[in-house]
Amino acid sequence: MNALQLTLLFVVLGVLLVLRMPIGIVLFFTGVVGYILIRGPTIAFSSVAGRTWDISATYELSAVPVFLLMGYLAHAAGVTTDIYVAARAWWGHVKGSLVIATTYAAAAFGAACGSITSSTAVFAKVAIPEMLKMGIDRRLAAGCVATVGTLAGMIPPSVNLIVYGILARQSVPQLFMAGYIPGIMTAIAYSIMVYARVKRNPSLAPVLPKASWAERRGSIGKIWGVVALAALVMGGLFGGIFTPTEAGAVGAFGALIMVIARRKFNKKSLQESFLGTARTTSVIFITLVGALTLSSYFAVSGTSNAITELLIGLNWPPLAMVGIYMFVLIALGMIVDPISMMFLTVPLIGPTLFKMGVNPIWLGILVEKTLEVGALTPPMAINAFMFKTVVPEFSIGEIFKGIWYFLQVELITLLILLFFPILSTFLPELVFGRATVVQ
Repeated sequence: MNALQLTLLFVVLGVLLVLRMPIGIVLFFTGVVGYILIRGPTIAFSSVAGRTWDISATYELSAVPVFLLMGYLAHAAGVTTDIYVAARAWWGHVKGSLVIATTYAAAAFGAACGSITSSTAVFAKVAIPEMLKMGIDRRLAAGCVATVGTLAGMIPPSVNLIVYGILARQSVPQLFMAGYIPGIMTAIAYSIMVYARVKRNPSLAPVLPKASWAERRGSIGKIWGVVALAALVMGGLFGGIFTPTEAGAVGAFGALIMVIARRKFNKKSLQESFLGTARTTSVIFITLVGALTLSSYFAVSGTSNAITELLIGLNWPPLAMVGIYMFVLIALGMIVDPISMMFLTVPLIGPTLFKMGVNPIWLGILVEKTLEVGALTPPMAINAFMFKTVVPEFSIGEIFKGIWYFLQVELITLLILLFFPILSTFLPELVFGRATVVQ
């Protein structure tokens, strides 16, 4: 395929994205047109049909809906509120009070919900009324809730990490294991920032009375179920007892049992859980099919090899190449929704970086961190607008001003993860050995 045709395809792709067409449709359309230009319509449609079936029939994809269902059912069971109450009982007396409590509650909820936007929506409903009632600064409250939902993207079971594993042909359990240290580190970094700000300006977040030990023990008693469920799912996955799909199914079944045990089993809760799972899964699957169709076109057209040869020919250190890739992802995150950045770039750039010796698990964690940055960066800022949708009384200006401090923490954390790969690779290499690209 000549350079002019390839350039025109990229222009068409860019124009369609700017026009806000669904990313999955754009990627699929561009890939099909590319196939037609180099193979002709008959061979193109036959190849794309076969490729679409191969993608949609991938067993690993079945892990996505079951983990999403686990999160929706856990929310229906009311575990979000219980986790929040427990975090408040243990952290409410610290400078930063409910803000730090919300941060750790979101981290804990991330162990049951792998969706960034879902976690943000949940805490906007649960935490904001309590924060405002207790006199938390509006911008601080908005920034916290709009940001801490991103922890669900890093702390297992993360849907984003599952999708990266499929795109990059990597082990999902290894990616899950790699997400723990960066996820916990991010939550701690948020807390340090909040503590420092509140210590300098106590009016931002009044300190709550210290909870009694009886209240603390009582709060732990209410969340033991979700803790046990997360331990069962992750323990079975890392121990080799479950595949990712089986682990998600066990988690979803356990969450359903919790819904029944808490007497919240009804038509509405089931309908919301299954419809929410179906909507999110549909978007992810359509986008994934489009991305891998376009990726296949790049492979057969020789574009992937050309890019690989070009980048390797630059003879730059792998760390520099990864740093440039992160910069590109952050820039794209300002105009494209975060997960679409991964679909657009990982199939194209990932194989090249792997050939240069970049650890694919480390790269996955860096990509996820840039997705979090993209979810907070205007004008796209999907988390900010999700928060605005759930709590419309907040102005978009208040939300972005509140996010700014948390965004700085995200960028600092990204740099730390970039220069210290061991933070991402230590646990998976300890448990599974060094990652290799699956051919």
